[in-house]
Amino acid sequence: MISLLLLDLDGVVVYEMVPPHVKKRELILLHDLLVNGLQAVGVPVVVLTHRSRAEAAVILDLAGLYKDVTGLMAAEDILSAALAYGTLWQLLRKGLRKSWALPAIERRYRVDRKNIAFIDDRLDNIEDLVGNGVGLALHAPSGINNDGSIITFDFQQVAGMLREGSGERMPPILSIAPRIVTDSELNRTGIGTGTFTTSPFNRARRYGSSIRQWLWSRPAA
Repeated sequence: MISLLLLDLDGVVVYEMVPPHVKKRELILLHDLLVNGLQAVGVPVVVLTHRSRAEAAVILDLAGLYKDVTGLMAAEDILSAALAYGTLWQLLRKGLRKSWALPAIERRYRVDRKNIAFIDDRLDNIEDLVGNGVGLALHAPSGINNDGSIITFDFQQVAGMLREGSGERMPPILSIAPRIVTDSELNRTGIGTGTFTTSPFNRARRYGSSIRQWLWSRPAA
């Protein structure tokens, strides 16, 4: 039985448009009245994102969700969990995978990972979490078309899919049906997260990623 929902931000709550579709980076809200959708889910919701805490706070505030989620596991929290439950070498080898956060989530929210569901638009994140024991993953459609319309989904589907996904014979990964939002229907915010790319944490994260790529690109001795 699903007792906790992990919610990604990019491609699920917002879509950040970049040039040439817009003049400068801009966050697009993907759902109206998302608070109602989360309430309909019927279980606590924790945000699990590769965004920094500062970026996640901006997105949650724009979406009106800051006070309506049970918790937030941002990139800094995933890093802390990786160092607490793994080793630096494992972190360099595997990267900042979201599954690093699972032991911390289980302890903090007193839930077994087999009773956790997760929504993400990236299949690599989904396969990572399902491969590490998460009970159910919902694959969110996400993208942008040449005409500027955005591929997203209807969040009202999620509650029903979670109920169906609690059955023992359901597959661990379910795909959410896509919905197209035309350019004229986009819920624009006029706000982007480009200013956060130069934050100390994000600079350090890029540096760590570069070291990891260099280590694994070296020819074997």
